[in-house]
Amino acid sequence: MIKKIAVTGHTAGLGKSFFDLLTQQGHHVVGFSRSNGYDIRDYSVVSKIIKEINGFDLFINNAKPDYVQSQIVYRLARDWNGTVLSIGSIVVVNPPNWTDTFLLEYVTQKTALAHAHQVLEKVAKCKLVLVNPEHIQDKDQCAKNILESIAL
Repeated sequence: MIKKIAVTGHTAGLGKSFFDLLTQQGHHVVGFSRSNGYDIRDYSVVSKIIKEINGFDLFINNAKPDYVQSQIVYRLARDWNGTVLSIGSIVVVNPPNWTDTFLLEYVTQKTALAHAHQVLEKVAKCKLVLVNPEHIQDKDQCAKNILESIAL
């Protein structure tokens, strides 16, 4: 069965791996990134994306500017019916001993995403899935493993 899937950050890194793999599998995949006019740091753009994914089966919440991943989870949990797959990080499970404030901000953003999933899990209208990959060596294999873990 062909699924309708949206991916944020689909032009590089893990998002590109998701986009390419799912497209190769024959799914209808739409990417949202700055390269095609969807800067998700703009709240109105997030609203536009949410309207455009009406009827989609899966939203891969991959791109991480600021706290947007958490905001997207809260917005989709209200009334969207698909599955939200958020890409977290192992740093939430095993916090490193970092002292660099840029890296600590990353930990804080990923912790906020994990918290959003935790508090919305029982009340969300959509299915919420959070994965926390370790440092990624092979992005294509990581994407494949994540999709297999959610039976897609």
